[in-house]
Amino acid sequence: MSENYNRIPRGTHDILPEDEKYWSFVDAVAKKHSLTMGLEQITTPVIDFKNLFVRSVGQSDLARKEIYSVQKSGTEYENDDKDELVLRPEATAQVARAYLQHGMHTWPQPVRLFYLRQPNFRYERPQSGRFRQHFQFGVEMFGSVDPLTDAQLILLLWEIFQDLKLSEKIVFDINTIGCKKCRPDIRKQIVKYYKSREDELCDDCKDRLKKNPLRILDCKNEKCREIGADAPQIIDNVCDECQTHFRQLLEILDELSIPYNLNPLLVRGLDYYTRTVFEVREEADEKRQSSLAGGGRYDDLIEELGGQPTPACGFGFGYERIVEKLKENEITPPELDKPEILIVQLGDKAKIKCLPLVAKLNNLGYRTTTIPGKESIRAQLKLADRLNVEVALIIGQREAFDNTIIFRKMKEGVQETIDIERLERFLARYYKNKE
Repeated sequence: MSENYNRIPRGTHDILPEDEKYWSFVDAVAKKHSLTMGLEQITTPVIDFKNLFVRSVGQSDLARKEIYSVQKSGTEYENDDKDELVLRPEATAQVARAYLQHGMHTWPQPVRLFYLRQPNFRYERPQSGRFRQHFQFGVEMFGSVDPLTDAQLILLLWEIFQDLKLSEKIVFDINTIGCKKCRPDIRKQIVKYYKSREDELCDDCKDRLKKNPLRILDCKNEKCREIGADAPQIIDNVCDECQTHFRQLLEILDELSIPYNLNPLLVRGLDYYTRTVFEVREEADEKRQSSLAGGGRYDDLIEELGGQPTPACGFGFGYERIVEKLKENEITPPELDKPEILIVQLGDKAKIKCLPLVAKLNNLGYRTTTIPGKESIRAQLKLADRLNVEVALIIGQREAFDNTIIFRKMKEGVQETIDIERLERFLARYYKNKE
C-alpha cells in the first residue's frame, strides 16, 4: 500500500495564502451584512447523527448516496453514540436541530441566524466549483410565515453580491412549489405526466419518478429538460394561500428592483422545501449549470424533527464558486491587514531586544513583526519586500550595543539612525505627517 503523505484526498482542496484574501473578503462582506440586518451567528459541530439528515432531506440523492459515515475505532467508549454518526452534508437540518434542542422557540420570534465558512461533506463527483468538502455561508430564519421574511432573505443575498461586485451579472430564479396541503395533488399530476414518457427519461429521473418526482423538473439532462417544458406548471396548481404568498413576495421584489426570473421548473434538491424556492445564477448561464446560491422556505422541517409547527426559510452559498467568480471577473479583494513594520535583527543581543520591541509597538497600535531564523540582514529585508512592509527597524550588533536603531523606508531605501528611546515619538511623528 502506497503512502500518500504528499497529496490531498480527491474532492478536497487547500486554501493557500494567495487565495485567503478572497475567502476573507467573502467572510467579511457576508458577516457585515448579516450583522447589519440583525442576524446572530451560530456554529454547529462537523459531525451529527445520520437520522437527523435522512429525516430532514427525505428521498434526495444526498440522503441515498452522498453522506459520509464516521468510523469509530476501539471499544473504550462503545456505549457512546450508538446511533450512526456522519460528517455534516448540509447545515439547515443542524440549525433546525439546534433551534429545538436549545429552546429557541421561547426566544422572541423570528429567530434569525447565520454561519460562516462552515465545512460540509458530500460524496459526489468532483467538478469545477463542486468539491466533496465544500465551505458554506448560510442564513436560517425561524418563526415567520410573512412573505416579507422571504424578501428580506433575498435582499440580504442581493446586498452581499452587490458588495462583492458580482451583482451586475446575476439574476434570481424563483418559483413556488406549494405546501403540504396542495403538494399531494401536484405530485400526482407530475407523476401522471412523466409516466407517459418514462422510457425517454435518464436513469436518474426514472429513479426520481418513484421516490422524488418533483426533482425531475430540475434535471440538467438535455432530454429531460425538453420533456419538462410541457410538464404541468406547479404554480398553476398551488392552493390559494400559496398563490397569495408568492404574489406578495414578487410585489416586494419589484419594489426593491431586484432582478428575478420566474422559473416554473425550479424545485431545489432537498425534500424539506415548501412554497418559495430560489437560486442565483449568472444571466448568461441560461441552462442553470452552476448556481451561485440557493434557498427557500422549509415550513414543515421543525415539525418533522419533533417540534411545534414553525415556519422557516433560509439560503446558502458555497465559497468555492463565489471565489471562482471573483477571480473570473478580475475582482481584487482588499488586502488583508499585514505588518507595516518589520524588526530586522542581527546577533544574539539584537535577538534578545527584538521581541519585546515587537510587543511594545503592537501594543501602541503598529502592526509589527520579525522574522526568526534568518542570519543576514539582506535575507530579512528581502522577506520584508515580499511582505510589502512600509518600514524596517534594524538592530545590528552595533545598534544593540549603542542602544540605537536604524529606521528604513523600504520603498525609498533611505534610512537614518535614531536613539531607541526616541523611537515612539519618532514613529508617531512619521505616521502623523503621512496623513
